[in-house]
Amino acid sequence: MKRIFISSGILFVITLFIWGIYNFAFKKNSNVPQANKTATQVVSQGSNAVSAGVPKKQEKVTLMSKEAVLGAVADKKTEKILFYSALDGTVWQSDSDGLNLIQTSAFKLSGLVGVNWSPDKTKVLTTFSKEGKSTFFMYDNLKKAGVPLNGSLDSVVWDGLGGKIIYKYYDGKTKKRSLSAAAPDGSNWQTIVDNVPFRNISIAAVPLSATVSFWNWPASAEESILQTVATTGGEVKNIFKGRFGGDYLWSPDGSQALVSSLASNNSKAITLGVIDSQGQYRDLGIPTIVSKCTWSADGKTVYYALPGGIPAGATMPDDYQNKKFVTNDTFWKVNVLTGNKERVLELADINGNYDAWEPFLSVTENSLFFTNRADGKLYRVAL
Repeated sequence: MKRIFISSGILFVITLFIWGIYNFAFKKNSNVPQANKTATQVVSQGSNAVSAGVPKKQEKVTLMSKEAVLGAVADKKTEKILFYSALDGTVWQSDSDGLNLIQTSAFKLSGLVGVNWSPDKTKVLTTFSKEGKSTFFMYDNLKKAGVPLNGSLDSVVWDGLGGKIIYKYYDGKTKKRSLSAAAPDGSNWQTIVDNVPFRNISIAAVPLSATVSFWNWPASAEESILQTVATTGGEVKNIFKGRFGGDYLWSPDGSQALVSSLASNNSKAITLGVIDSQGQYRDLGIPTIVSKCTWSADGKTVYYALPGGIPAGATMPDDYQNKKFVTNDTFWKVNVLTGNKERVLELADINGNYDAWEPFLSVTENSLFFTNRADGKLYRVAL
């Protein structure tokens, strides 16, 4: 009995000794198992985490569409992004973060080459090309019905309020070109400029007004003349001239416009400037074109893509408009009041080559969207 008692005592002491060593070691290294456990949990969360427990870097530029697009816009009412497929003319929408991409119309439109949404996004002007000839249609999304427009049109846009269309009309008999306004379906038309001197013309509504602007298509060899006229007709006003290769983009309230043009008449360099409604010009000193720019809602900031990789000897803006090359852009913004410029995307965050075309902001202005002319697809930049 005494032997059993002594043996039990010795076993008890040995157990206490082993337990003490284990407890000491555990406390001393208690941080190690906890760190390993955290790493295991992070890995299990998916591809946005790495084994060290550090989240994977989120891409600043993300792809929004599966294929090339036309007419990409932000709908202010729904905050959705809308666009047509350039491949088959179907219509798509997504959230402004690129999620929940769905097809809203499966109807295929063969030969679609242009899309112009009305200001409220309830109607759309579409351009089709067949055997080198353009035809135009107006489609009403609410009525689910479309109508063809006059076959003698060669360009058409919405007015600033969305109640009319403005178009250039060519009379084959008189050989005259005129500017006209009509109801969205082409009815109740009236001539507002009887004789347009330009064969190739750009037309843009002046926002929040019953005025439309027009100018000769940007060409390095031509002096640009920006003119305006009321959508009911009347006096044609010369707003700005004197620069070559000019193109224009009105601010959201129509009080000012961006101007891209040659730095001087004989220059190959382009520069971005701004004019007020009276045509007073101020150079911003930015070598880009208005088709790579978009205004903030308050009209104080312009977001722009700065083109790189323009070939030596290229004629701007002609060669770019004729798609003789693509650019390699960086992304910036400028305060048009102070001229202060800053990057919106660091070089390290640009994960590809982008030729940004017709950029626009989300309704909340936390994202910048653009069509990449290199592949025709829609991309998003997180701001």
